[in-house]
Amino acid sequence: MDLSPRHRLILKVLIDDFVTGNRPVGSKTLSEKYELGVSPATIRNVFRDLEEAGLINSKHHSGGRVPTEMGYRIYVDNLVVLYELTLREKQRIQEEYLKNQLRLEQILMATCRVLSLISSSAGVVISPKKNFDSLKHIELIHVSGDEVLMIIVTRSGMVINRNLFLDGNISQESLYQISKYLNANLKGQELEDIHNLLGGLKEKKDGPEDFLRIVSTIQTGFEIDANTESDIYVDGLQNLVNNLKGEETEKLESILSLLEDKKALREIFSKYVNTDGVLTYIGERDSDIMSGMSIIATNYKLGEKRIGSMGILGPQRMNYNKALPLVEFTSKLVSEMITRISK
Repeated sequence: MDLSPRHRLILKVLIDDFVTGNRPVGSKTLSEKYELGVSPATIRNVFRDLEEAGLINSKHHSGGRVPTEMGYRIYVDNLVVLYELTLREKQRIQEEYLKNQLRLEQILMATCRVLSLISSSAGVVISPKKNFDSLKHIELIHVSGDEVLMIIVTRSGMVINRNLFLDGNISQESLYQISKYLNANLKGQELEDIHNLLGGLKEKKDGPEDFLRIVSTIQTGFEIDANTESDIYVDGLQNLVNNLKGEETEKLESILSLLEDKKALREIFSKYVNTDGVLTYIGERDSDIMSGMSIIATNYKLGEKRIGSMGILGPQRMNYNKALPLVEFTSKLVSEMITRISK
């Protein structure tokens, strides 16, 4: 349906009013609350057109109208007026991060909490794959006999400890020289590439004494399963319970089971890692688990590299005006912090 300006205006204020009040909206309500310049009778005529187009519906012929999933889609894509986060809200978001050390895990947990607090819905964050990171420093430390501790420090602040068992004893002085050589050649390289880069250093044969003896063992220490599932952080369960009070019991049970089933939630949000911009998913009727729910999501980056996703899970009648800029602002802030700590 090609909506006229009048149809667009009435659909917009209807959804605005429904999001605020969580109750069906009647023509008299819109006429009295908003300066639309038309009579209740004209509004009812527009309601009929919007209902025929599948954008609104009503449970009773004489009752108020509520938006459909298609109506929400039109609203989000064309009618929503984005809210500008206030300076105080931006400060509140930043203060949540200052409560913790700037480590990747703490940043992601704070992000989840921020999205939940400001949106009054559930915040969801998908962590990067384990091999996304780059090497900042490596240290080889003799433990005892043929055992060596390999400490890998990544650009994001993650510390990986690996116990390696060598074929014979190597002095700490020799391990120090090998560590220095590795840092000089591998610092800044992505973890997923280091196994092959070590093979290249092995071919060059210009490393310190004992390097060729242990390079194969060091390679095993850098083997990180790229198929390991990303961690998922969820905050704001009580927000959803509060928002869905009075809704169908089945809907509440469905969304609570989704939050408990981290695999399904991870699959949904992982789709947003490689897509730019803030996207809105509005649950379709044929998706039982997402019926009546919406997701606003985007990715976050290390430099220009997309590494994870984040967003808000809430009822379809969430405040899109505020949720969309909240997700966008927080994503940019998170990307800046992760990039900064990685240098």
